[in-house]
Amino acid sequence: MRAFLTLPILWLAAAPTFAEDPLVVLATTRAGRIEAFDARLGRLGSIGVSQLVESVSGSPDGRKLYIAQEQRGQCCGLYSLDLETHTMCAFGGAAMFAVPSPDGQSLFTQDSQGVQVFDAKTLWPRAPSIKAPGTYNLQVSPDGQWLLGITNSEGPSLDIFDVNRHTLARRLPIPTGPAIGAWAGDGFYLFSYAAPGIGNLWHVKPQDTELPEAKKILLEDLHGNCNEPVLLMLAGAPDKLFLAEAFGYKLDRRGTCPGIAPGGIYRIQPTTGHVSLLAPGIHVNRMAVTPDGHDVYVIQSTNPPHHSDVRLIHIDADMGHIQSSVALESGDWNLTLTHTPEGLIPRGYVRAALHCPR
Repeated sequence: MRAFLTLPILWLAAAPTFAEDPLVVLATTRAGRIEAFDARLGRLGSIGVSQLVESVSGSPDGRKLYIAQEQRGQCCGLYSLDLETHTMCAFGGAAMFAVPSPDGQSLFTQDSQGVQVFDAKTLWPRAPSIKAPGTYNLQVSPDGQWLLGITNSEGPSLDIFDVNRHTLARRLPIPTGPAIGAWAGDGFYLFSYAAPGIGNLWHVKPQDTELPEAKKILLEDLHGNCNEPVLLMLAGAPDKLFLAEAFGYKLDRRGTCPGIAPGGIYRIQPTTGHVSLLAPGIHVNRMAVTPDGHDVYVIQSTNPPHHSDVRLIHIDADMGHIQSSVALESGDWNLTLTHTPEGLIPRGYVRAALHCPR
């Protein structure tokens, strides 16, 4: 039986007002180190943190990082890392991610209690948790008024949370799943693979009470001659979506179907449905897209049994060419893009210290 699964991407675009700050590519190993690179993948510096790092995101002004990492020997607790003082402050309960609002005033996450909203300055909850019927990778609307989350358990649906009212506003059932979603500029798009060579794409507005009619997206048969599940990921930028098969996880089908999964990234223009293939042969493990959609950064692992030969790759999203590539040590890595003030960019090596002034 042919099956698809989805891998959520914590995709965060820096606020346009800070776009003049340099782009910094942050590759984080679960072993406990955040490596900083410039836009051309020149090495800048690194920050040591605890092990078992699950995710890293950046504040819109580029002055802080939000890290889900080991806490008291277990994964994961949330920490705010100040890039000026290199001090870390714990907040929230066990959670796998923290997403800042576009204005940088709030942080959103999900733990066993539900969806949590924190004040980004004080790190205290803004309101009681919002009861959540699914497990999400939450994505914030550009105006900060809505949280959107896709759940694929017990029937796929798009759950829309009203940030101001701290409530689950509505649930939109998704007819075919599993589904993934991403913001592309001011539009939110849902994608699911409907049949061999065909995907469904929905353009959804937070105020919608039901899904609009889907646009058919023509792709190659992603399964090929392999019946193992295909793991998909999606990222977006204005009028662009980037779809890729995810490799290097437990469900990496290269082990059982060698030579079947070609890799590459599909660039989809959502308004027209036009599809083109970028960097064929690249097996994507993590993917991040710049806010303008001109550049894609990926982490590739070409040897899944041993996580060896890990590379960080910069791809020109307009031409589809590989611009630069750098080797990383073997292991599991995360990927984040930020626009960081020049004086706060990590240089050399520094060890972050646990210190909470609040």
